[in-house]
Amino acid sequence: MAKKVQLSELIDKEIETLDVLLDRQSRVHIAVKTRNWIDLEEDLEEIRKLSLEFSAMEETREGLGKTEISAEEKSKLLALHSKLLKSKIENQILNKYIETSRNFVQGILDNAVPQRRNVLYSRNGKIIKREPESVVLNRIF
Repeated sequence: MAKKVQLSELIDKEIETLDVLLDRQSRVHIAVKTRNWIDLEEDLEEIRKLSLEFSAMEETREGLGKTEISAEEKSKLLALHSKLLKSKIENQILNKYIETSRNFVQGILDNAVPQRRNVLYSRNGKIIKREPESVVLNRIF
């Protein structure tokens, strides 16, 4: 019976950790959109810590072995998996936003900044696009 209680409590802790992690992921998305780099760094560090904590709990849960799972534990595991899926979707949305922004900036730089160096080719003979270079704009307020 001790394993049952321990498993149930462990799943509850995992769910709590994922709730905090999901909140931090939302804050990261907002920080990226608002370009608040200080908050972004803090949130990313907290996400790293939460991820390590969650991984340790997962290993502990897997170490408990294959025991009979009650209906309550099944519902908790379902909630846990749905939160993991939500986290994955949140990551995909943020990655898509960053990719779209990067491609937009790359397109502007390709058109606005002349090539200063020769064209680079891959070993397959295709042209390699260079990473965006730093550009300083002279703005008067």
